[in-house]
Amino acid sequence: MVKSPLGIIFAAAAVALAVSPEARKAARKLAVKGAGIVLELADQVKDSTRELQSAEAVQIEEKNTNENN
Repeated sequence: MVKSPLGIIFAAAAVALAVSPEARKAARKLAVKGAGIVLELADQVKDSTRELQSAEAVQIEEKNTNENN
């Protein structure tokens, strides 16, 4: 039925989560930490993008100022 090693791992994890309250609690903690990490990374990407846009705007403004003089 389950032929690949990855399938066996997923089946074992599903059984462990179905049977063990401790496993569900640990999985929930990992999911919360993982979500926190993903949100933190998304915030860092947004901040970096804003910084790049600001730097680009300054460069464009300087270029326009130099062209007008």
